[in-house]
Amino acid sequence: MSNMDHVLAQMAELTNAVKASGNAKRDLRWEDVQATFGAQIEALVAAQVAEQMTKAPQYRVPGAPIGADGALQGNRYSRMAKSFSAGGTHTEAGQTYRPVDLALAKMILDGQMKTWSPAMGGNAAQPASDDLKAAIKALTSTGSATGDELVPTGMASQLWDDIFLASRIVSTMMRIDMPTNPFDVPLGLGAVTWRKGSENTATTASDPTTAKSTLTATELITEQNWSYTLDEDAAVAMAPAIRMRLAQSGGEVIDAFALNADATDAATGNINLDDADPAATEYYLSSGQDGIRHQWIVDNTAQSNNAGGDALADADILAALKDMGKYAVDPSQVVMVCDIATYLNGFLGLTNVVTVDKFGPNAVVLTGQLAAYRGIPIIVSASAPKTEADGKVSDTAGNNTLGQISIYNRNMWYAGFRRQLMIETDRDIQKRMYIMVTSLRQAVAAHGTRSTNTHTAGILNILV
Repeated sequence: MSNMDHVLAQMAELTNAVKASGNAKRDLRWEDVQATFGAQIEALVAAQVAEQMTKAPQYRVPGAPIGADGALQGNRYSRMAKSFSAGGTHTEAGQTYRPVDLALAKMILDGQMKTWSPAMGGNAAQPASDDLKAAIKALTSTGSATGDELVPTGMASQLWDDIFLASRIVSTMMRIDMPTNPFDVPLGLGAVTWRKGSENTATTASDPTTAKSTLTATELITEQNWSYTLDEDAAVAMAPAIRMRLAQSGGEVIDAFALNADATDAATGNINLDDADPAATEYYLSSGQDGIRHQWIVDNTAQSNNAGGDALADADILAALKDMGKYAVDPSQVVMVCDIATYLNGFLGLTNVVTVDKFGPNAVVLTGQLAAYRGIPIIVSASAPKTEADGKVSDTAGNNTLGQISIYNRNMWYAGFRRQLMIETDRDIQKRMYIMVTSLRQAVAAHGTRSTNTHTAGILNILV
């Protein structure tokens, strides 16, 4: 049985246990169920992401002289490079390597050499070997995006693709590379009037209004540390893990930003911290744009449906879909996002939900989709918080006991990126650590006028 099949089997067992229990909270150790199920969700998504990353194209140029023609004969990386030439990946000791991993390892080693000095004491930092340099040179000798450009441009590009493979929410949205910041997205023509035509008779001209949505980027940044000094073997060995972690965490943060972004910097009112002043470093404190939850909780409260503190019911979801009108007609264009507790204690109790253990991993059309309601994908996300009755998160954790669901038409939301992945290395002399800082600049925007938008709705105050 594959790892994914094993995870699906465990999820099916938990799902059946939850559904079979008349009162899950009474009959089951509910905290353990939620923790275990949450772990299975993360495991399933991680397995999906890892599988897709392995299959992802490596942007090689066919015929590049990598090993097969003897270009790297005697090079310690010749077998690895030959595998790259044949299939784009190399597997050794259960670890799968990609060309980008060699470039990432070289970047780490170069960062050490740039910052090392004899005064640091201990073993001297070692530069990348001639073999590693030769391997990377071979990877770029006949085409673009296969070697030198990976450091840092091409490397960041491949990691960027991996981030979107790991994304569950942003991957459903329209993606825009912003040429400027801010950037006005033209939304096309307004209502165009069609009339009956008559021969030799001029028609009445339409003067439709135009509309735009403004993307304003917010910088998101993370840091990873490693101790003095890292040798080449260790750098190469750890590169796939670093790449995978960057991709997984990157997918999570761009999703969290798209869902939770709120520009409210005050003592009250931010949907992620309703009764306290958010710290200036909070990822969700955006530079002028608000995310999906803000649209239905604050901007157009008519799209907010209150479950009344009761368990989720079909009527709650149908009411939200009804509020969306034409934007909810095509299930393939609609997405539901909920927290783990709402999925367990809400969706699983509905007869119209089909879970992933029933339709299998091959039917998962969106990364992280675990079920479907009337054909609409359900994405369970750790970025979706439990909240108070008004849908906002309290600074007091004990007040956040209720679930919520965000429902949106995926064609009505834009994820903008002013700067894709940037990776920099340096040294922290106080901690005596090398540091790698990864950053990007993201924006999110909704189509239309936020105070009257109907393409997004939600349900709050759900008993979980």
